[in-house]
Amino acid sequence: MLLPLLVKKEGNRLSFWGFHLWAHCFRAFTGIWYEVKGLEHLSSRESYIIIPNHTSFLDICLLPLITKGAFKTLSKKEVGKIPIFGPFARLVTVMVDRSNAKSRLQSVIKMKKALQGGTSLVIFPEGTVNKTRQLLNPFYDGAFRIALETGASLVPVAIAGAGRLMPPKGLLMRPGTIRVQILAPVPVSSLGVANLPELKAGVYSSMEAQLQEMYAGLQPQPLQVQA
Repeated sequence: MLLPLLVKKEGNRLSFWGFHLWAHCFRAFTGIWYEVKGLEHLSSRESYIIIPNHTSFLDICLLPLITKGAFKTLSKKEVGKIPIFGPFARLVTVMVDRSNAKSRLQSVIKMKKALQGGTSLVIFPEGTVNKTRQLLNPFYDGAFRIALETGASLVPVAIAGAGRLMPPKGLLMRPGTIRVQILAPVPVSSLGVANLPELKAGVYSSMEAQLQEMYAGLQPQPLQVQA
């Protein structure tokens, strides 16, 4: 993953293929397997805004397995301080300081530029790891606004079971299977920014319904929707 960065400062497709290889090695050595369905919805010739739910660090390890090419993620500036992984993250992700308005604006500009260059984006719409017992936290506007402004299709991804294998508040993990369902892309080319609330609500509902269906097959059910 790191060697291509010596050739091109911001990395290139070799870096991302290295990331793919790392993800396969990670699941082989840890015994954590990802049962991914819905890859047929994606084309390697298109760039998307992929929006998964987020319940565990293990969701990060999944990202190379649900894309068909280079992608960038949005990450907090604190990630860049992590030993070994931090320097790589600073080069191949879009870092943002959420407390700084200028930093937030610059991150949006960088993400739009990545989409225009044929690179997909992966953005967790909940903004952070869901530590509640609800299936989903409320979504932020960011991913939906970028989609509406660029015309890139949104791809919802439902992830079930990651929090059981590595809880968001813990550092230990155990072997098991994480179920992943990639939903059909949501086209936005005919919509405008005024449609953002209904677009966000519609995607939220479809992801919530998919998660309910997926968790119905897991015993015991780890998460419940609170009234």
